[in-house]
Amino acid sequence: MNPTRDHLHFEFLTREGCKNTPVMLENLKAAIAEGQVSADYTVIQQAALPPDDPRTGYPTPTILLNGKDIFGLAVPKPPFPEPS
Repeated sequence: MNPTRDHLHFEFLTREGCKNTPVMLENLKAAIAEGQVSADYTVIQQAALPPDDPRTGYPTPTILLNGKDIFGLAVPKPPFPEPS
């Protein structure tokens, strides 16, 4: 691990029944375990968030770093779509 890099904190957004969560979460864990950067994550259930929280508008699973989707999705604007 390079000691000059900052520690990264990811937010892993998911919801009950999301079929893609297990694979994406394992990929995130594997990437962190490689030790190229110092990082950790928090799993966030969208249902536990207030309805006006922009994170409820992302599809699941989504990984955020510094409040931004790591794949470049724009921050959702209300009204947020219902999960499908």
